Amino acid sequence: MSIFLYEFFHFLASSLAILVSISSAVLFFTTFKHEKNLRTGWRALGFLLLAGAFLFLIVERKSPSVEIFAITVQAIAFFLILKGVLAEPKLLHLKQNPDEETKNSKTKKTDANAVRTIILWVATFLVLAFALILPGYLYAKPLLAPIIEALTVIFIAITIFLQIRRYREERNSIPPKDRWQNLYPLFGYIFLLIRGIAMFFYRLPQSDIVIFRKLSLDYSAAWIVAVIATFIAFIYLGIWAWNFIKVRPFLKIYVVFISAIVFVATLGALLFTLLIFKVVENNNLDLMLKGADTESVIMNDRANTAMFVARLAASDEKIIQGLIKNDYTAIDRAAQNYLTSANIDILRIYNPFGEIVDSPSDPRDKGRVLANDNMIALAVKEKKSVRTFDTLPGVLADFIVVRAVYPVIFADNVVGVVEAGYKFDNAFVDFSKENTNLDVTIYTGPKISATTIKTLDGVSRFVGSEETQGDISKKVLGYGQNYTGVIDRFSEIYYSAFKPIRNANGNIIGMVAVGTPTFFLFETTRQTLLTTFILIAAFSSLISLIGYYSMPRLGNETRKD
Repeated sequence: MSIFLYEFFHFLASSLAILVSISSAVLFFTTFKHEKNLRTGWRALGFLLLAGAFLFLIVERKSPSVEIFAITVQAIAFFLILKGVLAEPKLLHLKQNPDEETKNSKTKKTDANAVRTIILWVATFLVLAFALILPGYLYAKPLLAPIIEALTVIFIAITIFLQIRRYREERNSIPPKDRWQNLYPLFGYIFLLIRGIAMFFYRLPQSDIVIFRKLSLDYSAAWIVAVIATFIAFIYLGIWAWNFIKVRPFLKIYVVFISAIVFVATLGALLFTLLIFKVVENNNLDLMLKGADTESVIMNDRANTAMFVARLAASDEKIIQGLIKNDYTAIDRAAQNYLTSANIDILRIYNPFGEIVDSPSDPRDKGRVLANDNMIALAVKEKKSVRTFDTLPGVLADFIVVRAVYPVIFADNVVGVVEAGYKFDNAFVDFSKENTNLDVTIYTGPKISATTIKTLDGVSRFVGSEETQGDISKKVLGYGQNYTGVIDRFSEIYYSAFKPIRNANGNIIGMVAVGTPTFFLFETTRQTLLTTFILIAAFSSLISLIGYYSMPRLGNETRKD
């Protein structure tokens, strides 16, 4: 569920950015055309491009290929806003009702010159940007995105410096109630700076440095900080723009109009998000639990196979006669056939005293005495077959095995014991993943003994690591209950299900977990959701533009301005 909420909050922050940017662009465009002695065209175009940039940043969540284009438009937008701050540093007079002065030819000429200047600057910037981006795209593509983000950070930092200088210069010359009007954009740009720095780290290429690698992951701390900072920044910028907009009747109606559109669209997206995400998440967790059940069935099937092999071997005349006559060569030849044909991991032949007389699976076991082993003792003394899940020592961690023990009986006497078994090691979990397409992890106690999850090098595994989420160990190992949830598996979010592993006495000796990265399970649904977000954002932007040119009072209000 958290991933869906992350996507929704990204959409919410981007929608707010688009709304404020379009409103600000219309404000500065109107003042540029219809009010005297203003040079707000830079910011008009800058905020318009910023709205487009955030629209493409929503598209980027669906199609990462537009990343460079989106952040390049964003960088150009902040450059134009910076130029606007330099060209028209003082805007407090926009809070007053527009003057009803006749625009003479000189003003129109000035406006025409300003338009040509803006077009020239934008064309120059685009040429320079293309000249820088093309070589970067060809020769340093992984570093291109963070470089452009760094350029954006520089533009925002310079804008902050100008805002601070302006506030200091005007602090004593303007009424206290108007001082906040200079602070709102300052706070907004500060949070945009935080956003830019966070996005710089998020867009860094994969690194061997753990902290940088974690920050560049999807839904990382850097990404979350950027989304929150975006939301806060455009709240401040929205208040700043609204104080200018509210004294202009048409613009006030227009902004309320597009705000209502965005609010309704966002509310619909939220309801859709909550509904579809909850359904999909529950379905996926149920799927993981069924996967864990399947894994338990596979393990029990291995136990049944081990018992079948042990029973066959215990009934083999060659092994029976070999135990009676102490002909270990004959025993070994027969046992080798079972080892290879049944493809089992453990095969041991015991004499009635618990001594291993043959072990084709591991010749080092030959000669060991396991008379005190409960399973061997049960087979010898009570002539009973038994199977159980057990643990064996390993290098990094003990590992889970299944043991099946069957007595070798001749003339109603136990002349030996056959033990067959399987190890649940990395080879087993790899086999399971090939058949289920789910990652499998076997725990001995709270410690990982086998897993399909690998480190960044694609070779090493997290064998020996302990389960860090106490609620999982408590519920599964402590109470013997199943567990399903969304968990962090070594910096990647997984949908997972856990089931306890019990021995023949009912004691819990470990657990089996299956899971899959949320990215894979949710990708189709996520793409559908992002398509919805994109359509909503594009539709809202289109309606806002149509509304600007079609609202009935537009002509009258612009003439009044």
